[in-house]
Formats: sequence, C-alpha cells, structure tokens
Amino acid sequence: MPRRSCPRNRSRGFTLLEAVVALAVFTGAAMSLYGLFNTNLIALGRVQDASLRLPAARQAVEHLSSVNPRQESAGSFELDGFDVVWTARLLQPVRQSQNVTGARGDFEVGLYEVEFELSERGLPVGTWRLRVVGYERVRETRS
Repeated sequence: MPRRSCPRNRSRGFTLLEAVVALAVFTGAAMSLYGLFNTNLIALGRVQDASLRLPAARQAVEHLSSVNPRQESAGSFELDGFDVVWTARLLQPVRQSQNVTGARGDFEVGLYEVEFELSERGLPVGTWRLRVVGYERVRETRS
C-alpha cells in the first residue's frame, strides 16, 4: 500500500516557491526605498551647493548696489573665489531730480536694471537681476 504524506509534514517550513516570492517582494521594496533615498541625497547635495553660493550672491548684490550705472554700464570683479560679470541697462528715461520742496534738484537720475552672472571656476552658478538708481550731478548747490 502506498504511503501518503501527512499534512503535518508539509507545514514544517517554506517551500522553494514561497522563498523565491518572498525574496522578490523584499527586493522590490528595497529597490523602491533605495530610489527614494538616492533622490533625497541628490536633493540634499543641491541644497548644500546653493547654500554655499548664496552668501557670494548676496555680497555681489551688496557690491553692485553701490555701483553708479550712469557712470559705468558694465564690468566684472572677483568675490571670494567667484567671478561676477555684470551689465546695466536703462529702464526709465533719465529725469531731473527734485529736492524735498519739489524744486529742481542737482542730479539727473535714471532707473537701471543690473543683471549679473556668478560663476565658479568658469562654471556658471546663476544669474540675478536688481534695480539700481543711476545718477549724475548736473548743477551745483547754491548756498
């Protein structure tokens, strides 16, 4: 008489098929988590690069705020290892200034847009724009 296997013997462990399916599910979940982790690491690197370059951009804005674009319409300078190249263009026509009483002032003024590019070791970092008033003294103050 042939021997029949008892159902109790089948429940002793995993079959090969169950182990392969479990391994496939685990591998899929691990790959998804790795992709998410890798994306976050790339984003963190970009944020870190931007945070290192932001102070240089702020210093460039501070420097360019003191430039008179009416006297100098373009230029370049170096700032903490970064190269800054800038140009200015007139946005509003040049006008005669007014003093506090509304009388003609001593200056002609114009609104300029200053665009500058920040680069590090020849690689562009970014481009920014700011508006600056350009001025030129056209008459002397009477005492």
